[in-house]
Amino acid sequence: MSTNQTEPNTKRRVGGLSLLLAAAPVLLALFLSMIAYFAGFFLSMWNDKIGTGTSTAAATLTPSDEGWVYLIQYLLFIIFFGTWYWYLNTKSTHIHAKIINEEIENGTLPKTRKKRPLPPWNPVKYWGMRLPWLIALGFAIQLAGSAVIMIFSNAFPDTFSAYKELVQSMVGTETDWKTIIAVVLLAPIGEELLFRGVSYTYARHALRPTAAIIFQAVLFGVYHGNLIQFFYGTLIGILFGFLRKQSGSIIPGLVLHVIINSSAYLIPASWLENVPKSALMLLVATAVIIPCCLILLARREHKKPASKQSR
Repeated sequence: MSTNQTEPNTKRRVGGLSLLLAAAPVLLALFLSMIAYFAGFFLSMWNDKIGTGTSTAAATLTPSDEGWVYLIQYLLFIIFFGTWYWYLNTKSTHIHAKIINEEIENGTLPKTRKKRPLPPWNPVKYWGMRLPWLIALGFAIQLAGSAVIMIFSNAFPDTFSAYKELVQSMVGTETDWKTIIAVVLLAPIGEELLFRGVSYTYARHALRPTAAIIFQAVLFGVYHGNLIQFFYGTLIGILFGFLRKQSGSIIPGLVLHVIINSSAYLIPASWLENVPKSALMLLVATAVIIPCCLILLARREHKKPASKQSR
């Protein structure tokens, strides 16, 4: 077999392996979620034994027990996927440095790298100036999602009943403080490390940027485990993915993720108490989402290096 035939086959195998590695973290996440659930179950047994002198666990977990489940689950996410993402970044940095050093030693370093270095870019300043837009976008996305669910839940009550129970357990009046910490802070960190960190990095090895973004977004939707969250999870995952590509970091998407999740506790119920109000909120939110996305996803402009003045 010729070299020309071998190279496409090798690339195809590497691409397939990269996609498998991109999907593997989702299976690990499900396994870690099971561990967290059993940990919460045993905590429930322990609390029941301390309180009543018996070792019989309750039929259902209390809000406090569920809070422990979420807390343990996302702490495990941060530990495992944070370590994995750190390894990928370290490996990528070493490979890039090795390539540059080999080009320097062989004298094959492209002239464009020698004569036209990348202009300076301060990502902290760049995204710090866009923080108000991230805040507005996050609040508007949560408002739009809640409005859509309110409108459709009236038309299809059976379809949305299970989802509304899930939301009530996380943001209802009896929500435990551990659940709030997990949902607002730990879940965004863990999920961004998982999907925009590990999964996107592997998917990018096999696919073009846009395809890799869609691939990790579909995984993000599937991970949420129900049809309703699959659709809006996939859409939001695409937005997070483009922020990842545009910034070269998971931080902007992580900040937006925190804002979206925390906004669920801030939106007054009176804004969405009926279909007309929900429709109005959806229009207002859409009017905010569109310009925010255009601003945040616009291609950043590097300042050209100042040329030396001719004397």
